[in-house]
Amino acid sequence: MFLLDRRSFLKIMGAGVAASAMPNAALASTSADVFTADGNGAFVDSVVVMGEHSAVLIDAQFDMGNATRLADTIAATGRTLDTILITHKHPDHVLGLEAIKTRFPNARILAHPAILPEIEKTAQAYLDAFNSAAPAGVFARKVVLPEALSADHILLEGERIDVLEPMHGDTAQITPVHIPSLDTIVASDLLYSDTHLWVAENTTPVLVDAWLASLDQLEAMGATTIIPGHRMDASVNDTSGFAKTRAYLAQWKSALDSTRDAAALKAAMLTGNENLGFALAVDRAVAAVYPNG
Repeated sequence: MFLLDRRSFLKIMGAGVAASAMPNAALASTSADVFTADGNGAFVDSVVVMGEHSAVLIDAQFDMGNATRLADTIAATGRTLDTILITHKHPDHVLGLEAIKTRFPNARILAHPAILPEIEKTAQAYLDAFNSAAPAGVFARKVVLPEALSADHILLEGERIDVLEPMHGDTAQITPVHIPSLDTIVASDLLYSDTHLWVAENTTPVLVDAWLASLDQLEAMGATTIIPGHRMDASVNDTSGFAKTRAYLAQWKSALDSTRDAAALKAAMLTGNENLGFALAVDRAVAAVYPNG
């Protein structure tokens, strides 16, 4: 199995082109299952929302291995995959589209019209960079692009899946998803659980505060099931993710203020976080603040 090494990952993401559990219970006629990638896939979550005969997929994984396993999982449900929604531009949510589209060629692939130009601008550069660092077959051979979402929701067998307006999270624009029939929010990368956060694009207090404001907005909706963008297999999909994400952001904000070099900043972010997944995110965050080490 190929494991993208730390140096290659950081080089790719730092260049400006920038990484399974299936719980949950059904409410009404739909259910939402969570597919969590392994470490090669940066522990990213994809969500399969299932009706009686059809399904909607939210986010498409990073590498071909995890994306293929996700496609197998969807196929095993016996549902027809009608729609794939991409929540934001980051490659760990986009680059697996080739594997999903190959298995489900008739599925529509959509993104919010504010998100689509960002995906179009960055996806090929991301793919080229990751393919240059990895053996053939680890990542997709080609970019598959979404089309623009034409409404503020998707219908799954008559039930609404609401695509919320873009919010600031680990990148400037992310569209979380609300599934009213399941009292569920798919928070994407506005929320993390038991992993390090990708804070490399939030290196000032103003940006961190914008992320915190997005969390306030999401939490005020009152949903009881909250699915993060990244988590460990044992993590729960509940409101505890808000506190975990806020605590990490507070630690990051404090570390930015109190440290004066890369080593100190990294040490500050590892303190108390020794058991969190996705440690590569810490190195990239430090490099974003101290690009010369």
